[in-house]
Amino acid sequence: MEQIALEIGTDPSNLSRIERGVQQPAADSLKMIAAALKTTVAGLYAFAEGKNNSPAGKKIEGRNELDYTSEAIQLRRQFRTLTPENQCALLEIAKTLNRLQRRS
Repeated sequence: MEQIALEIGTDPSNLSRIERGVQQPAADSLKMIAAALKTTVAGLYAFAEGKNNSPAGKKIEGRNELDYTSEAIQLRRQFRTLTPENQCALLEIAKTLNRLQRRS
């Protein structure tokens, strides 16, 4: 936490308050935190949503908890780096794996 705080130019106690939800970060701070963690602001929100689906603890309609695991976030991040042709190829591989999985 100290390293991230140093990278974004804040005090570790401020970062701790943000992490615990006691303090809301400014938009610029959120961008810097995401960059320091080598992710995006959307990735931070997705991670947070995976831990708490809604403020009231109720599942949000149409959302799947597995969509917000670190593996799913990593998969989306890697997918976006592929060329359109390789994205199509990866989707075909996933479809094939699903068909094979259903058969077994």
